[in-house]
Amino acid sequence: MPTRKQRRRAQKERRHEYETVWVDAEGNELDEPPEALAATPEKPGSAGSKPKAKTAQQRGGREIRVPPPPSWQRAAKRAAILGAVVFVFIYLVGAKNGGRNPAGTLLLAAVYMLLFIPMQFMLDRFAYNRWQRRAEAQAASRGPKRR
Repeated sequence: MPTRKQRRRAQKERRHEYETVWVDAEGNELDEPPEALAATPEKPGSAGSKPKAKTAQQRGGREIRVPPPPSWQRAAKRAAILGAVVFVFIYLVGAKNGGRNPAGTLLLAAVYMLLFIPMQFMLDRFAYNRWQRRAEAQAASRGPKRR
């Protein structure tokens, strides 16, 4: 059963139907498409070919995002981004009595960054393993049906 949003969208499409109009160089409307458009062949495989197999989708109609396997390089990149954000935050907010110490701030941001690398790797590994277990469980439940 279509959702309310889908029903409204279908009704709107029916209300706002439009026609394709061809206009020549002088601005006059043409009844038939110009020879250049009429002579172009259709894309191969679009008319009589089989429809492509559907990709796995969630309920919302989007494709399921497959998480990449965990890597230390990706964790380090994310930690570097976090380190820059932490540095700016501590530098702007953490100043006491108007005295700003960039060396101390940089050291603290580096410590946060070094702690964040293994945490990010473990989080990526957890998400990847969880996705694999879920995919295996779905594949097992969709297995061949025997009578």
